[in-house]
Amino acid sequence: MDILKRVFIKKVVDDLIPLNGTEFEYLCKPIFDILVGEQSIHKGSNLYAKPISRTVDFSTNNFEVVGQCGTDGDYFDVFSRKFDELIKLKLDNTKPIKDINSTLNNSPQCSKIILFANQEAKGGRLDNVNKVIRHIGIKQDIDVIDSEQIAEIIFDNFGNQKLVLSLIDYLPTASQIYSAISIHNELPPLPSDFVVRKDEESIISMVRDNQVSAIHGVSGIGKSKIALGVAYKLSEEFDSVIWVSLGEGKTFNFKSVKVGDFDKNLNLANLCETYKTLVILDNFFGDADELKSNFSSFASSDSRVIITSIERSLTRKDSFHLSEMDEDESRTLISSHINIDDKYIEAFISNIGGHPLCLELVCQIIKDEEYDEDEINEFIQEIEKIPEEMVKGRSQSISDLVIGKHSNRFSREFTLLSLLNSEQVSNYVLNKILGKRAIRNLEKSSLIVRSGINFSTIHSIVLLSINNLFSTSEEKDVFKNEICDLLLIENEFKRSDYYSFCVMHHELLRELYQGDLSENRRKALLYAIIQTTDNLVNKESLIKEIENFTLDNNTLEDLLLMIEKFELELISVNRKSDEEGYQHKSEEAIGVLSIIDSKLEEGSNLELLVKHHIAKLHYWKGNVSVSKALFEDLIKKFPDSEQCILQLARILDNEKNYKDAASYVDLVLGKKISSLSHSIVLSFYDLIANSQYKESRENYIDSRIEEFISDISITLRSSFDHPYRVLSSLSGHLGYNFKDEFRTLCANLPAPDNVNQNEKLMIAYADIQMALYRVYKYSNLEDKDEKLRITATLAEKYYLDSNPSNDFDNLKVAKFYNEINEFSKSGVF
Repeated sequence: MDILKRVFIKKVVDDLIPLNGTEFEYLCKPIFDILVGEQSIHKGSNLYAKPISRTVDFSTNNFEVVGQCGTDGDYFDVFSRKFDELIKLKLDNTKPIKDINSTLNNSPQCSKIILFANQEAKGGRLDNVNKVIRHIGIKQDIDVIDSEQIAEIIFDNFGNQKLVLSLIDYLPTASQIYSAISIHNELPPLPSDFVVRKDEESIISMVRDNQVSAIHGVSGIGKSKIALGVAYKLSEEFDSVIWVSLGEGKTFNFKSVKVGDFDKNLNLANLCETYKTLVILDNFFGDADELKSNFSSFASSDSRVIITSIERSLTRKDSFHLSEMDEDESRTLISSHINIDDKYIEAFISNIGGHPLCLELVCQIIKDEEYDEDEINEFIQEIEKIPEEMVKGRSQSISDLVIGKHSNRFSREFTLLSLLNSEQVSNYVLNKILGKRAIRNLEKSSLIVRSGINFSTIHSIVLLSINNLFSTSEEKDVFKNEICDLLLIENEFKRSDYYSFCVMHHELLRELYQGDLSENRRKALLYAIIQTTDNLVNKESLIKEIENFTLDNNTLEDLLLMIEKFELELISVNRKSDEEGYQHKSEEAIGVLSIIDSKLEEGSNLELLVKHHIAKLHYWKGNVSVSKALFEDLIKKFPDSEQCILQLARILDNEKNYKDAASYVDLVLGKKISSLSHSIVLSFYDLIANSQYKESRENYIDSRIEEFISDISITLRSSFDHPYRVLSSLSGHLGYNFKDEFRTLCANLPAPDNVNQNEKLMIAYADIQMALYRVYKYSNLEDKDEKLRITATLAEKYYLDSNPSNDFDNLKVAKFYNEINEFSKSGVF
């Protein structure tokens, strides 16, 4: 964990630098709250947005402790001087001292100031700042917190997922490292207003006694929250805790499961068999008896499953019926949200009962709208008018009432949520279309919960209420166009958050594609759909869809679809049996693209796109010298095109011209910049895994191992296949030279899905486990035997599941069995 901590801190420091003043304030506010142990006042307004007289960035309610943020790029620069030189300067003009004096002018009664800076105070600068503060005689207690200390505070509070998830919009690269670190603890954050219910202890006992347990009850009664509370309490008893959000119509297979922010499915069966694992299946609608039988057939006796469902799905012994909160729990819940007279608390409990979701919604609108006593009384009367129905029906009516009161304030947000029409919604599309504050404002009002880096969840009752009001909103058409226009831009770059959106809302994209939209927008939708569709299985239908369009406008969307069509047609040809057909298709594609190229503007991105694919097609069809010359010309014209540099490096590598290939590696990895595609970086790592690139490995892996680990960790959830291939190629090198770092990386590798028969991925994962086995075999770790058992089990399972069918793969399996002293099995291969 130490290596990942260092990587995480470095990435936070990098992410903080570009933040502007407002962004940095929003990031620091929850950190300030942790440091002072209470909810603070922010920027001249209190928790209820009431203005106050003193204007500092943050303060406690009594103004004893105040906080100030600084974002100047040279914030600490002057403090690099020796202290004797510093005290000769006009110290009041230095940035930190200026901020301290300004804060004291605004809040002279404070006893402590916490000064946040988005810059790093390296080389003794922080010590010098503190010496100067003492030297000039400031009486107040001053804490100066630079970017590295901010990063350490965030890391030390990793268990507070609500805090971390509230900061991730401001930490784009560090958030991916957080993802890698938290892979084996895939739990949503506990809400700050979480109420412990007496029923938890009975459920915990049931879970300990049964491999599969179920919590059932009406919608909104708190099944998910009590399961989450139970999971947190039990987490120390398990090696891994995994939360899986399901829903009606979603099938479930332990060997191929969509978990959290992962864009590819994981294999929970192997995890539950190999490790002591707790899996929570939230909102399960399948056959629970079948699931129980299936789970018991492979899982270790110590692994457990908790199901939440509306109907009872297992025997009474394995099930717990969750009813309403009792009155004490209801009072606690209300009091955690709002400060109102006891008579109103009793009135709400009397009219609503202990239905937690309804109580939360009611409390939050009172808080958001700052209801006075007359308005609270009027609200209670509205609730009293709701007919006495079943609890389920009554809860929906109360939700409808509350959503109606929010409808003006959140009109745009509700319309977009209705269009997305999913209990899991992409943070990417909410941020891009509504702005970054939208999620925060909806979450404040208990309408959604930020559940991961890439997605938020909305309760089915709330979503139904929103749909009841906004399903026919005319603004939906505006949002349909906005989503398509977003894709028209983002299709070119295919960043990981874009890809996550396409995976999460794949059905919506298909629905929009079938709708009445302009041709250009439908083209953008089709391209996005193709990115998240299995091309090998669906190639014929995808080609047919592309052919429905006339692709002659030489626009980006036309060219992207045309290139996809050519590549789909080529993979449709069985080259072994029809080389002539393959050559014909290749020539045909090159001819069409060459005509288009002749009409494109010189030096444009479209010219680069087309020429790059012409060169690739020549390479695929075997015209290596032609392809090489084309890529060389492209690099002269577009020297910053990493894609062209990569392709040329690969050609040189295949020619065994390792020296020239290494020079192209230097062009990219030697000047590695933050905007560089992770896919490109990993491809170069894969290339230099070859022992011929010893110097390149020393320069770009060995001498900056933390950067390498960062690049692998960042891509674990989005690229998925790629980091496994890189680690497999480098496993021997890393396992020998960087044992601790290799162990750390492997400890955070999820078991990949083996249902879709990605043999290369399965073998890569098995290779990694075999290399890890060797590391453990020659270690002195206390739990060495258990780790050897786990790695051997995983390696064997994935080698065999890959169905090795050639001499090279068979030899790998034979070597593995020799390594673990299973010589009789080795002989079979």
